[in-house]
Amino acid sequence: MKINKFMRKNKTLIFVAFVYMVLFILNPDKATKAISNSTYYLVEMIMIMPVVYLLTVVLDALIPKEAIIKGFGFDSGLKGNILALFLGSISAGPIYAAFPISKMLLDKGASLGNVVIVLSSWAVVKLPMLANEAIFLGVKFMAIRWIFTVIAIFIMGYVFNRYLRTEDIPSE
Repeated sequence: MKINKFMRKNKTLIFVAFVYMVLFILNPDKATKAISNSTYYLVEMIMIMPVVYLLTVVLDALIPKEAIIKGFGFDSGLKGNILALFLGSISAGPIYAAFPISKMLLDKGASLGNVVIVLSSWAVVKLPMLANEAIFLGVKFMAIRWIFTVIAIFIMGYVFNRYLRTEDIPSE
């Protein structure tokens, strides 16, 4: 009974372990490389996530709910969208670090659209990345990609606000 319960709760983990086993049988070199990469990212997450959780708790304690509602809430309009874009753009760290912060914003009254804008800009509009993009691909390329990316991000934010409710997001 306990084994069935464990297997139901950990389907993804069991599937990944199975894939690794098959890969070890079919191509041991690639399996070793995959395990090495997975270990690297797991260690990176273990090092980063405690700091992210600590930052999230500090922000949660220091920033009043009213400020989040005013800056990122449903009635914040274009100002809230721009603030969300700015917050995501100045962020540091991998995208998975944005999820606890986004959850805190939702819990404090931010709109889904603005959270989508924070997450999306965190992933693809980071200011330090723009400088590197300009160096390697040119300023014109970077500017055009940035403009279309921001337009797409704002459209996604609008669609999320229009067709999804905060109640649709799983709670703890």
